[in-house]
Amino acid sequence: MNPTPELSTPERIQKRSGYQSLQPVTRPDYWGVDLDPSRRPGVPMMRENPQPWPNTRFPPERQPGEPTSPMHGRPNKTMPPVFGTAVPLRGLSGAIRRFAYSYPDHYPSHWFLKMLGDRVDFWSYRARRVLPVVVPFAVLGFLGGLVRR
Repeated sequence: MNPTPELSTPERIQKRSGYQSLQPVTRPDYWGVDLDPSRRPGVPMMRENPQPWPNTRFPPERQPGEPTSPMHGRPNKTMPPVFGTAVPLRGLSGAIRRFAYSYPDHYPSHWFLKMLGDRVDFWSYRARRVLPVVVPFAVLGFLGGLVRR
């Protein structure tokens, strides 16, 4: 028994998946919230034109002094108006970070050296914290070994 083929009608063709994109899209109630400004969640706080808030200094003043970290590897890239002066570069980690700034910041070597400087800084901090406790015991152990001989 051969089933009889169904005849295609325009309505049946439009119900197939390829034609469903031609149907009008049903959208949720919140669709197009940004079209009507009164329905936006930040309406009471919105401002017409971007302006600085009252009691602000605009444009930001440049911080006095020299940056403690070296300049970027790209000469045309300036430091931001506010840079950190609280922790100057020092020790081995500072030397590694200074060397990292000799590379442009789009090179992976720049970031790997900065991470290495952070790790060296961390381990030097740990060593400074542990050495006052460990050194007396090491000296006692060394002197005890000399006394025993």
